[in-house]
Amino acid sequence: MIVHVATTPAPEQDIDTLERIHIDLAARDLAPSEHLVDGGYTSPATIHRARTVYGIDLVGPVRLPPRTRALPGFNKEDFHPNWEERTLTCPNGATSPPWKATLADGQPRLSVLFPRAVCRACDDRPRCTGNIDGKGRHLLLLPQPLQEIQNRVRKDQQTRPWKDRYAMRAGCEATVSETVHAHGLRNCRYRGTAKTHVQHVLTAAGTNIIRLSQHRDDGRSADHRTGPTTRFQQLCQPPGGGTRTRHS
Repeated sequence: MIVHVATTPAPEQDIDTLERIHIDLAARDLAPSEHLVDGGYTSPATIHRARTVYGIDLVGPVRLPPRTRALPGFNKEDFHPNWEERTLTCPNGATSPPWKATLADGQPRLSVLFPRAVCRACDDRPRCTGNIDGKGRHLLLLPQPLQEIQNRVRKDQQTRPWKDRYAMRAGCEATVSETVHAHGLRNCRYRGTAKTHVQHVLTAAGTNIIRLSQHRDDGRSADHRTGPTTRFQQLCQPPGGGTRTRHS
């Protein structure tokens, strides 16, 4: 069932709408304990905020680092941080000097630079640092809570239990497909965000009515019913009679 509808301008990024969605759901006591989303909504920061502010377990893939796709070397998750000493230890046992606070894209980060001499003597330097001029490995860490989330999710999302859990997201994608292809969701009938939002709400309500009309207590489709149709199901029939079947 669709319980919330948000209408935004097309250029607005998915991740920028998540906060308002959670605020609206929480205000109506509809905040879920688990929210399955696609990668457009997930980052360590949104996962952390959803849990700490709204008590929502935000489940979705976190973007892998470019190195994972381009080089077979060590990723940031392969290094072990010591948050008390503010140092980072590489997979081969070398420990960095204390990191320094910095900014990246206006966000706080921790800059870690391994000594050039240590990396130059390492046999794994070419596939670790990715350079040939002998520089030491440089990494940017997130603040501790966010870095721990990023490491955990990047590891978990490669496992079968996480993939099985996330497979439930297919129901959300099927709902989007149904509203787009069966109910014309992406064809705006009005001008302006306010009127378009009304269209979206009515589309969601109509989708819910169709699904309720097909629901049976035993979980089977209404197309398999053996008893008489209910009054509600009769009201959902098209003027020519018969029941319209929607697939999701």
